[in-house]
Amino acid sequence: MKIRNCALLLLVSGMAHAEITEQQMAADCAKIPSYASQGEQFYKAKDYPKAREAFENQVTWSEGCRLDDQAIATAYNNVALTWMRQKEWRKARAWLMLKPDDTKSVYNLGLIKEKLAALPKPTSAAGEYWNYAGLASWETFTLKNLEKESAYSVDFQGYYLGMMALYYGPNMGEFSEKVTLKHNKGVIALREGDYIQCDISLTVSPEAIDATTGEPAECGFGMNVRADGHYLRVD
Repeated sequence: MKIRNCALLLLVSGMAHAEITEQQMAADCAKIPSYASQGEQFYKAKDYPKAREAFENQVTWSEGCRLDDQAIATAYNNVALTWMRQKEWRKARAWLMLKPDDTKSVYNLGLIKEKLAALPKPTSAAGEYWNYAGLASWETFTLKNLEKESAYSVDFQGYYLGMMALYYGPNMGEFSEKVTLKHNKGVIALREGDYIQCDISLTVSPEAIDATTGEPAECGFGMNVRADGHYLRVD
């Protein structure tokens, strides 16, 4: 087993809070329209990666500044449009499914419905899967085929977004392990001496992975980082 604890300490002490004033927060939140404008400029220039970076900043600050649902959904859709332009239909779907009932999301999901249906059906569980962590960050499972039938290598990257993650970043954690699937189910057994004894159960469908962690819920690969959730296939 290979576990990397990349936790960034969240500075939530009184001193840390004092460093971020209400005036600074207000000034940073006022930049949201400029991120949207930058993204639009790059989008019109067909520089979709740079447009996506700007729109992801729009997402991060729209969430962090607690804008209304409609504004946040607009930011999600902006990112999705950059993936649509690059014909990354599953990645676009992942963003659109964050607010699937928003009118813009409904419209764009309709646009890619046939594109998604036309994609080749996965022949194995191998692939990349995303679960939204917040602030434009996605937790990922990446499965790769091994020589042994139904055996896969698994790489996980996860995040925990604490109170000050908007300014100081998330706690991050990752691990690399192997899993064997039977009837689309398997258990990732994380073991490291007496320190880590943790099982993560996977249920795999052609388009998603559902992960559930037993006790203890934290597996030692990142402070407060957990692998639980519904992960959509994006490749």
